[in-house]
Amino acid sequence: MTEQEILNEILRVFGTDLRIRLWRANTGVARMGRRVVRFGVPGQADLTGILSGGIRLEVEVKAEGGRQTAEQKNYQAMIEGLGGVYVLAKSVEDVQRAIGRYLT
Repeated sequence: MTEQEILNEILRVFGTDLRIRLWRANTGVARMGRRVVRFGVPGQADLTGILSGGIRLEVEVKAEGGRQTAEQKNYQAMIEGLGGVYVLAKSVEDVQRAIGRYLT
């Protein structure tokens, strides 16, 4: 599966679960006339959201063989250091294992 296919499957599976809110978090650069606008945070995860109880959730999606960048590892450390949940997901099952205890 490609990263996009995995990401879409994660959103499909968890998108209707009322105990979680999850959405796409884009990063990049856009040109608006002569202005260049950067958006997102370097290293941020592909999906962001909130688990029941107000816990921050970040999901970085990787296809088989994909690796985190140094910026993504730093972002993971920041999220986990502040009590959030960060998931490096290569499948829906990876996300389910990581957040299952929050969905009881």
